[in-house]
Amino acid sequence: MSKILVTGGAGYIGSHTCIELIAAGYEPIVIDNLSNSKEEALKRVESISGKKITFYKGDIRDKDILNKIFKEHKIDAVINFAGLKAVGESVAKPVEYYDCNIGGLISLVEVMRDNGCKNIVFSSSATVSEMCIRFPASTVQSSVSWMITIIWRKSKQDMNAESL
Repeated sequence: MSKILVTGGAGYIGSHTCIELIAAGYEPIVIDNLSNSKEEALKRVESISGKKITFYKGDIRDKDILNKIFKEHKIDAVINFAGLKAVGESVAKPVEYYDCNIGGLISLVEVMRDNGCKNIVFSSSATVSEMCIRFPASTVQSSVSWMITIIWRKSKQDMNAESL
C-alpha cells in the first residue's frame, strides 16, 4: 500500500483528502502543527473510514520530524496543504507568512530529496485572489495539462504584447 504524507492533514481540505486517499487504497500519514486545525478532524476521518490515521503533531519547517516520518514510513508521495492562508493577516504579517509557506515548502522538498521522494501535489492556498477559472474535475493529469495550457497561452499573449 502506497503511503502518502499529507501535510496540514488535520485541516478541512487535508482531512477530506485523507478520506478519499483511504477509499482509493492509500495510507495517509498526517503531519499538522494544529495552528489552523484540530486533531478532532482526524478522529472523524477514522470514524468515517474505519482506519487508524498515523498522526504527527509538528511543523513542516522542522526537518528532524520530517526525516523521522520519511524514515519510519517510506513515503511514496506528498500532498502539501500546510500553510497560512488568511489574506488580511498575510498583509499585516508578510514575513511570518513567507517563513511558514515558503520556508516550510523548502524544508519539505529538501527532506523529500534527501529521502528519494519525487512526487508532490502542492496546494498553494485555499484563498482565491484573482478571477476564478473553472478547474477540470477529472484527473490530476488533465489538471496539469490544463494548467500548462493556461501558462502557455499567457506566455504567448505576453510575447505578442511585447512585440507591439
